[in-house]
Amino acid sequence: MPAPSTDARVSVLLITYNHEGYVEKAIDSVLMQEVDFDFDIVVADDGSSDGTLSLIREIADQNPSVSFRFLRCDENVGITKNYQRAFAACDAEYIAVLEGDDYWVSPKKLAQQFRFLEKHRECDLCSVNYYVYEEGRAQFTPRVPPEQGHVVLGARELISDNLVGNFSTCMYRSRALKQLPDALFEARSYDWAVNICVARYGLIGFLREPMSVYRIHDRGAWSLLSHVQKLKAQLELIPTYDKITDGVFHYEFAVLAERLSKVIADAQGAQVVHAQSAALEVMSLPPQRHRVLDLVPPFMITVGRQLLPPFLKRHLIRLVFGGKGE
Repeated sequence: MPAPSTDARVSVLLITYNHEGYVEKAIDSVLMQEVDFDFDIVVADDGSSDGTLSLIREIADQNPSVSFRFLRCDENVGITKNYQRAFAACDAEYIAVLEGDDYWVSPKKLAQQFRFLEKHRECDLCSVNYYVYEEGRAQFTPRVPPEQGHVVLGARELISDNLVGNFSTCMYRSRALKQLPDALFEARSYDWAVNICVARYGLIGFLREPMSVYRIHDRGAWSLLSHVQKLKAQLELIPTYDKITDGVFHYEFAVLAERLSKVIADAQGAQVVHAQSAALEVMSLPPQRHRVLDLVPPFMITVGRQLLPPFLKRHLIRLVFGGKGE
C-alpha cells in the first residue's frame, strides 16, 4: 500500500451515488492492491442523500497512509456530468475507475494494468475480464471464459460487442480522457460511448483473467430496466454517438442499429423496426480513408506517437479519421 503522495502514477477514481451499502467493499478492494507505485483515491460523489460520503470519510480517517481526495459536489449533476468533472480533476498519468457498488477481486489488478499500459504504448485503455454478480440470484458469471493472456481491440470491435462492459474494469491513460469531445458529456454517455471515443485514437487491451465484479441490484437505474428497454435505450443513442465520432464508424453503427432493431422486434413479436435516424440505414462502407488505420500494425501506431512532431500527428489523424488530432 503506497504512502500519501502528490506524485501518484495512478489515480483510482471512485464514483459514488447512494452506495452506502456497497462502498466499503469497493474501497477494501482498492486497499488490498499490491503495487510498487504510488496511487491516490479520488472520490467523485454525485450528491448522495444517504451516508455514502460519511462512510468514505470514516474509512479515509482509518487509513492515513492512503491519500484520499474528495471532489466537492453540492448537488446531483447526473452520471455523465459527474464523470466529466471527475476525469478533469485527476492529474495522475493513469486513471483506474471503480464505481461504488462494484469491487475488484484480484490484488494484482492495478499492477497488471499498469504494467500492460507501460509496455503497450499503442493502447490507451486496459480493461479486464469480470464477473457479473446478480444479487437476487447470488450468482457470479464471467463475461467471457477465464483465460490467461490478453487480446487487443479497436473501436469497431467495441461497437459490435462491448467486451469492456463497465467502467470498473478500466484503466486509462489520463491524456486520452482529457481529449474526449465536450459533446460526449452533453449526451447520455456511458462507458461504451466513452471507450469508443478513447479507442478512436488508440487501442484497447483486454486482460482475459477476471479481476472485477459488476454488481446487478435493484437500486441501480440501469439494472431496473428490462432487456428490451436497455436495447431501446442503446438504439436511441446510436445517432448521437455516430455524430460525436464524426461518422467515422457510421457503417458499424448502422449494422448495430439494424441488429438491435431486429432483436427488439423479435422480443416484442412485431415486424422488424428500423433505426429512427435515416443516417443509420445500412448502406455502403464509409469512404476508404476512414479504414486506413485498420491496416496499420499497433507497433507502428506506438512508433508514430513517440517520434512524430505534434503538428504531423494532427495532420495524419485528420487525414485518416477526418477528425481532430491529439
